[in-house]
Amino acid sequence: MGRKVFVSYKYKDELVAKLQDSYYEEVNGNLIWNQRNTRVRDYVNLLQEKIGKDNINLGEKDGESLDDFSDDKIESILKGKIRQCSITIVLISEGMKENNKSEKEQWVPWEISYSLREVPTSWNIKHMNAVLGIVLPNKSGTYDWYYTENKNCNSVTHHTGKLFNILSNNMFNVKDKEFRECNGSDIYTNDEPSLIKTVRWDDFIDGTNYETYIKKAIEIKDDAESYIVRVNLD
Repeated sequence: MGRKVFVSYKYKDELVAKLQDSYYEEVNGNLIWNQRNTRVRDYVNLLQEKIGKDNINLGEKDGESLDDFSDDKIESILKGKIRQCSITIVLISEGMKENNKSEKEQWVPWEISYSLREVPTSWNIKHMNAVLGIVLPNKSGTYDWYYTENKNCNSVTHHTGKLFNILSNNMFNVKDKEFRECNGSDIYTNDEPSLIKTVRWDDFIDGTNYETYIKKAIEIKDDAESYIVRVNLD
């Protein structure tokens, strides 16, 4: 593919559609075939097969918490990985948010915030990454938890209130908004109204579609001045 991709995701979130019944797990240094629920991390494995493992950097690992690291450690581990990449893919899952923690205490918002920043380093400038959100199906196998199809208006409602603020604040944030009216509601008609575009997992992973969506995310990033970019965490 020629581009390095950083993948941001909630490692142990199990509120996703089942992929298979059993998985290899590392237990005391040994790989064991265990039955367990599908996790978001299992979708990452499929993403690596599609894009190529060598093209992907990963964020959170099993059992890791921001509480376990100093700011300097976060800088060296997490930010270093993002700096190597030009695009960040966020796997958007129903259980990605821990509502009892602030966004500053969770991995995914940190990773998105840093991806969107222009940051001087000791030797160069870390430029803004393109950011693409891939919405995963929930345990019932549907996307209804995030998308609602409005057939009468030929439109789709995104339930951005279910997301981290750093995500929702960078969606439908185009400066020059264009609308049409349907059944008393304003519907965006901009080709790309959001700095962070989203796509269903099934659409992204099908064939070579992923290349099209990654290219589109990069085009949006290159036109970032057309959007109100918000990089701060609440």
